[in-house]
Amino acid sequence: MRAVVVEEPGDRRALQVLDRPVPEPAAGELRIRVAWSAANWSDVQKRQGIYPNPQTYPLILGAEASGVVDAVGRGVPRRWLGRRVATLCGPRLCGGHAEYVTVPVEYVNPVPDGVGLELAAAFPLAALTAYHLLRTAHDLRRGEVVLVHSAAGSVGLAVTQIARLLGAIVIGTVGTTAKADLVRQHGARLVVDRSREDFVEAAMKFTGGRGVDLVIDSLGGEILPRSFDALRFYGRLINIGEASGEPDFPVRNKLYERSTSMAGYELLHAKPGSTAWRHGVRFVTSRLESGELTMPIGGVFRIDEIARVHEIFEDRSNSGKLLLDIASRDVA
Repeated sequence: MRAVVVEEPGDRRALQVLDRPVPEPAAGELRIRVAWSAANWSDVQKRQGIYPNPQTYPLILGAEASGVVDAVGRGVPRRWLGRRVATLCGPRLCGGHAEYVTVPVEYVNPVPDGVGLELAAAFPLAALTAYHLLRTAHDLRRGEVVLVHSAAGSVGLAVTQIARLLGAIVIGTVGTTAKADLVRQHGARLVVDRSREDFVEAAMKFTGGRGVDLVIDSLGGEILPRSFDALRFYGRLINIGEASGEPDFPVRNKLYERSTSMAGYELLHAKPGSTAWRHGVRFVTSRLESGELTMPIGGVFRIDEIARVHEIFEDRSNSGKLLLDIASRDVA
C-alpha cells in the first residue's frame, strides 16, 4: 500500500510516499480501507519532530481518516465488516495517510447514511476536540462568551459552531481579513482581524468591559499571555497548541491579575470508548446528519501532494479542513 512516511524528522523534504505492507488488525482492532484522510497541524509537528508527545520514527502520518472496514481482529464483531466509518488513528494519532489503517475499535465511529465519507474524514479530531473542550474540560453554559483564536481553522470552526449550538456567544479571531467571512458564516457574533485590531480591546468593548468567560487558544506565543487580559474575573483559558511558538511569560502574575485559571487539553484524555466519549460522538454525528454542524473543506489533494499541504499549514493560508484523496473512487 502507498503511505506518507517520515523516516526521520525534518523539513518538507522528509515527506515520502512509499510502499508499505498492508497491516493486519490485532485483537480488538479493525482495518479500514481508507477513502479520505485529513491533514492537521499536528502532522507538521510530527514531521518536524516537535510534537508534544514523543513519537517513534519511522512513522506514517495522518491522525484521522474515513473509509470502509475490510477486516476485523480477534474479539471485534464481524458486523463491522463493510461499514462506512470515520476514525481517529489510535493512541498515537498516526497512520491515516495510507491506503489501509488498523485502529482499536473504540476509536472508530460509524458514519450516518446521510453523511459522505469526504465530510466524515474532516470531523473526528476537530469536532470531538471542540465538543470536549466545551463540555468536558469546561462546562459551557448558555449565554457565556467564548473567545476563539484561529477561528478559521478546523478546530476553531468546530468550536464556533458547537458553542453556538450550546447557546454561547462566540468572538473569533483570525490572522487575515480574508478569513473573517467564513467565521461569521459559521456563527461567530464578532470576528477580530488580529493584523488590524487589538483583540483584547475588541473583546472588552463587546462585553462592556466585563471580559469573556472562556478563551480557547491554539496559538501560544505572544497571543497566550495577552489573552488573559480579555478574560473576566475568574474566567478561564484553555490552551490546545502553540502554532505561533512556545509562550514565555510569568504565568503566575497573569493568573493573579483577575483570579483567572489556565488549563491545557488533550483530546484522548476523554478516553475513547468511555461514556463521555460516546456522548461526544452522538452529539457530533447527529448534528452532522442534521446539517447543524459542518466542516468546510479548504482543499483536496492527492497523496503525492502532501508537501504542498504542509506548505499551506506553515504559511498560515488555510481555512477549513485539508484532505488527502487516498482512494475515494474505489471505496464505496
